Amino acid sequence: MEMQKEEAKMLQWHPAFFAEIQIELQEDAEHLIFENEHQLGTKPKEIDVLIIKKDKGRVIRKNIGRIFRQHNIVEYKSPLDYLSIDDFYKVYGYTCFYKSDTSQMDSIPIEELTITLVTGKYPRKLMHHLKTKLRYQVKKAESGIYYVTGDKIPIQIIVTKELTEAENLWLKSLTNELEQNETAEKLLEEYSKNQANALYRSVMELIVRANKQKFEEV
Repeated sequence: MEMQKEEAKMLQWHPAFFAEIQIELQEDAEHLIFENEHQLGTKPKEIDVLIIKKDKGRVIRKNIGRIFRQHNIVEYKSPLDYLSIDDFYKVYGYTCFYKSDTSQMDSIPIEELTITLVTGKYPRKLMHHLKTKLRYQVKKAESGIYYVTGDKIPIQIIVTKELTEAENLWLKSLTNELEQNETAEKLLEEYSKNQANALYRSVMELIVRANKQKFEEV
C-alpha cells in the first residue's frame, strides 16, 4: 500500500483534473473558456483552473457548475493532498488579486466571481473554521457538494469521495482508491464510447495508472 501511495504521488493529477472538469462541463463547453494554471501578475502565482463564461447570463446545467457566475476560480487538491484552512485563504486572496489584476478599474465586478474548492475527503478542520471563525453557513446542496454562504463571493466545496457515480462518475473516480470493480467496469464502458476524445484519454490513463490492480481484476 505504501508503495502504491509513493507511486501515486508521482502521477500528474492536476492536468488530469483540468481535462476532467471539461468533461464534467461538456454540455455547456461552447459557452465557457477554460484556462489551466492562470498566471496572476508577473510573479509565480497561479490559479489552478479559471473558467470564464462567454455569456455571463448563461446558466450552467451540470451540478458542479450551477453556482458559477462569469469568473470562476477553481482550486484542486489531489487525492494525496488535503484542503487546509490556509489553502482557503490563499485561494480567496488569489481571487481578490485576480479581480484587481486588470487595466480598468472594477472591470470584474465582485458579484461576478465564485470560488470552487475540490478535495478528495471532507475538510473537517476547514469546515469548522468557516462556521465558527468566519460565521459562514455551510449547506450540503447534494452528495459531495457544499455551498458556503455569508461572504460576498459564492463559494462551493466539492468532496469527490462523496459524489455519486450517476452524476459525477469521472470526477469521483479521479483517485488512487477506486473501491468497486463495478466502477472500473463503468469507466471502461464509458471510455469505449469516447476513445477518440483527448480529454477522456488523459483522465482514463491516469485513473488506470493509479488503480492498476483494480483494472487487472475486471
